[in-house]
Amino acid sequence: MKTILESIKLTAVLATAALMTGCASNQTETKAAPKPQESAKPKTNYKDRQYAANPSKVKFGEFKYVELKKTELNPRENSGGNRQSAEKIDEILATGLKSIWPDLKVIPPGGDFSKSDQRTLQISPRIEHIHIVSVGARVFGGVLAGGSDLVMHVDYGDSSTGEVIANPDIWRGNNAWAGRWSEGATDNQIRDAVVAQIVDYTLRNK
Repeated sequence: MKTILESIKLTAVLATAALMTGCASNQTETKAAPKPQESAKPKTNYKDRQYAANPSKVKFGEFKYVELKKTELNPRENSGGNRQSAEKIDEILATGLKSIWPDLKVIPPGGDFSKSDQRTLQISPRIEHIHIVSVGARVFGGVLAGGSDLVMHVDYGDSSTGEVIANPDIWRGNNAWAGRWSEGATDNQIRDAVVAQIVDYTLRNK
């Protein structure tokens, strides 16, 4: 009798153990696998980037002379319309900087900075990217003509050391709808807006 009772107890223990193992297995099978974290997508669009204009290492007011080169175009952006935009930017920028330094020397196209023994601030603007929708394209294409963008990089060099003491990147752009509703006005204002930012940066670091 005792042997029969012990056999019954052993069978019950084994059955319980088997049931618990089965439940654990089910929980493992139904547990959802953690989703992998999505890596941040690189910001390739000019409008997605962050443009920081760090302060100059040296105050511009410490320089006796200031020289400005003509705006250089990224070779990928070198087209007739973009060259006209560069000339327009040169005109506006020279006017703005002369309001700070009336004796500003503008270097002619293809020229280089002077070899003065006096400490000179050398300013070299460069168009990294430009797409300005013309009035005609905006009128006939509307929003299909897309948005306008202008990205400029400016090097401020110290002639006495050859060091670039400041190199801000400045961007302005609009979307297609803004260009459409303004009938191209916001497209044409982008060059002026970027130059205004360059002049403001220069003034704040003087």
